[in-house]
Amino acid sequence: MVKSSYIRPFGIVCLLFSLLLVSVQTITAKSSKEPKRHFDGIDVSHHQGKINWSEVAKNRQIQFVYIKATQGTTIKDEYYERNIREARKHGLRCGSYHYLSSKTPIRQQFRHFYRTIKRYSQDLIPMIDVEREGVRGWTRKQVQDSVAVFAWLIKKHYGKRPLIYSQANFYNSHLAPRFNQNFLFLGKYGAERPSIKGVGRHNIWQFSERGRVNGIRGFVDLDRFMSGTSLSNIRL
Repeated sequence: MVKSSYIRPFGIVCLLFSLLLVSVQTITAKSSKEPKRHFDGIDVSHHQGKINWSEVAKNRQIQFVYIKATQGTTIKDEYYERNIREARKHGLRCGSYHYLSSKTPIRQQFRHFYRTIKRYSQDLIPMIDVEREGVRGWTRKQVQDSVAVFAWLIKKHYGKRPLIYSQANFYNSHLAPRFNQNFLFLGKYGAERPSIKGVGRHNIWQFSERGRVNGIRGFVDLDRFMSGTSLSNIRL
């Protein structure tokens, strides 16, 4: 009896230690799959509602902000003017983007974008947002030719090639490798970084659509510079 009274507590301790070890290993394995929370910028639109830019600007991680300006030939983001004004007022470096649409002529879309954004209020090169839903109905060639025209017009009027945003899978199926030498802003959520088909590299990774930043209600996209890219590369 005396012997068993010592063995029982010892066995319990061993069992607890084993359970603790398994828990630590599980947590470690889980955390290794999660993306690091470091980010360099955010992109916003009407989906974020009314943003408190004075609060957002307190976040020292944020080096850049991309703001939705237009879509198609008639749609202007309802918060665009306020967002670009207030964000820059509080010291944030901002750029504007156009959401490409298959429903209207591409040159008219550029004209709408050009008339909406003011050159003096742009710190960063313009961006073209190319998404599957937006260009639905176009063939791969139509998508590429339309992006090429819009990109050429941006280069003509602003002196620099634009950023091209797309989800990584859609970029590889519809745009690569033709645009691999452009500045690329690719979305792929999670811990695994996007890759592109052919020779080239992407410059900014949108790694989360569920970020949290003080001053923004709800979720916001989080973006990170890839190695070799910095703010100077996207300055206008």
